[in-house]
Amino acid sequence: MTSEQREAMRQRYQFRCGYCETSEVEAGAELTVDHFQPRSRDGVDAHDNWVYCCHACNEYKGDLWQPDSPQRILHPLHDNLAKHIVEQPDGTLVGLTQTGRFHIQRLRLNRAPLVAHRLEQRENARWQQTVERLKEEVQELRHRMAQVEQALRTLRERER
Repeated sequence: MTSEQREAMRQRYQFRCGYCETSEVEAGAELTVDHFQPRSRDGVDAHDNWVYCCHACNEYKGDLWQPDSPQRILHPLHDNLAKHIVEQPDGTLVGLTQTGRFHIQRLRLNRAPLVAHRLEQRENARWQQTVERLKEEVQELRHRMAQVEQALRTLRERER
């Protein structure tokens, strides 16, 4: 893999693990490259076979390759994850299908730090929504203040 290919892959995965979504910033380093179809199972060393992932997910996945089995790993870019997995209010992931359940179990996607991270991301998103709503309210208040100031100027001019 050339440095240009690696950079393109990092960008393709938005600098996050394709399996658990841990970012490079959170990991404190660049992530690893998983051969989705392992080279030990005749996988090719090519763009479509690479998944950018954290060390833990790469280790948990290992050289598993069962493409025609319900007990397989889901490809983050080629499989519809929402068809197989749903996030619960408590931050845990639940498999909707046998494949989803296997994927979660094999990659240990409900390990405590990941659940905590998902909850933190959800809370951050709520705060971001609150900030955006408050910005809009401030804009509206500024607009109203400008209208009141204009009305006051008009009244003062009439008094003169």
